[in-house]
Amino acid sequence: MTQFSSRSTRHRAPGTGTAGTRARIAGVDAARGLALLGMVAVHIMPLRVLDAGGSPEATWAATLFSGRASALFVVLAGVGLALLSGGSGNIGAPKLAGVRRSVAVRALLVFLLGLCLGMLDTNVAVILVHYAVLFLCAIPFLGMRARTLGFWAAGWLAVSPFALYLARPWAMEWLDPHRLGASPLPEDMFSPAVFLADLLLTGYYPLLVWFGFILAGLCVGRLALERPPVALSIGVFGAGLAVGAKALSAWLLAQPGALAALAHAANQESKELSVALVTGQRLGNAADSGWFLAISAPHSGAPLDVLHVVGCALAVLGAAQLVCMALSALFGQVGEILIWPLTGAGAATLTLYATHLVALDLFSDISAPLPRTGLFIIYSVGCLLAGLVFKFLGRRGPLEALVHTVSRTLGRSG
Repeated sequence: MTQFSSRSTRHRAPGTGTAGTRARIAGVDAARGLALLGMVAVHIMPLRVLDAGGSPEATWAATLFSGRASALFVVLAGVGLALLSGGSGNIGAPKLAGVRRSVAVRALLVFLLGLCLGMLDTNVAVILVHYAVLFLCAIPFLGMRARTLGFWAAGWLAVSPFALYLARPWAMEWLDPHRLGASPLPEDMFSPAVFLADLLLTGYYPLLVWFGFILAGLCVGRLALERPPVALSIGVFGAGLAVGAKALSAWLLAQPGALAALAHAANQESKELSVALVTGQRLGNAADSGWFLAISAPHSGAPLDVLHVVGCALAVLGAAQLVCMALSALFGQVGEILIWPLTGAGAATLTLYATHLVALDLFSDISAPLPRTGLFIIYSVGCLLAGLVFKFLGRRGPLEALVHTVSRTLGRSG
C-alpha cells in the first residue's frame, strides 16, 4: 500500500500558503501499520475452516480484518492526500497545482506496480491498480475544505451502494467480467470495457463505492488531527458508525424470512450463509434477494457494509492517534520509540506490501507445510522489524523513496 504523506503542515499565517515546520503524524502511520498487518493476515490465514463436526466457521482473521483492513488503507490514503495538499491549512493555488501533478505521477507509478504485482502467483486480490485510479479521481477534490468534503463523502457513501446494486447485474450480464481475475493484469487493458467495468463495478474493490472511502479520508485529513479532542471525536464517531451499522444489519436480518430469502438466493444452508456473511466469500447470487441490502458482509458493497468499514477505519485512526499522543505525553521520546516498529512499517507500506507479495510467490513451496498462524507471525514480525530499521535510519522505504523522488521532480516541472 502506498501513502502520500503523514506530515502535518503548520503555516506561519493562515491562508498565506507558506509552509512552516513539518512533522509526521504518528497516529496515521500507526493506523497504516495496523492495516498492513491486517492485510497480511487475510492474505496468509484462511478465512473459513471446518470445525470438528465438519461444519464451516469463520476464522479470527476473517472476523477481525476481512474488508476492514483494505478499507482502512483507502481511508488513510485519503488522509494522506489531504495532508499532502495542506492538511487543515491552505497551501495556495500555485503549490496545489504542483501537488496535483505529483499525485497524477504517483498514481501512474502505483498503477504500473500494481499490474506487475498482479502477475505474481499469490492468490491475492492486489489493490494497487484500484488505488491508482482512486488517486486520479481524487485530484479535483484536493482543493476542497473539510465541510465540503464531508458533504461529498456522506452523499457518496449513502448513494453509491444502491447505484452499485442496480448497475452490477447489468455489467455482469453484458460485459462478462468473469474473464478477469481478482487482480488486474496488463493484458486486461486490451478489453477496455470489461476492464473498466471490473474496476468500477464487478471487481473485488468496486471503485464506484470505494471512492467514498477516499473522500472520507480527505475530509478527516482536513481536520486538526494533532488535537486530542479532534482525534477523540473521530474515534467515537467512527466506533458509533461501525457498531450502529452492524446492529442495524443484525436487526434487519432477524426479521421473519430475511435469512431464508438470502439462503435461497445464494443456494446455501443457513450455517454456510452465516459464515459467508462474516467472510464475504461464497455469497453467490445473494444479491438476487432484496434482503441483500440489509447485510454487512465484507466486500459486498451493501450499504451497511460500506458504513461499517468506514466507521471501523475512523475508529482505528482516532484510537491510534490518541494512543500515540498519550505515549508521547507520558514517556516523551521513549514513548515514541516504543511504537517505532508499527509507525515505521506504516510509513513504508508500499515497500512492505509489495515485498510480502513477492515473498508469498517465491517461497510458496517452502512455506506450504508451515502452519498458517506461524507463517503470519513470521511475516508480521518481518514487517515490524523492517519498520524499526527504516525508523532508526530515518529512511523512506525503497519504493516510497522512488515514488517520492520521481513524482516530486515531475510535479515541479509542470
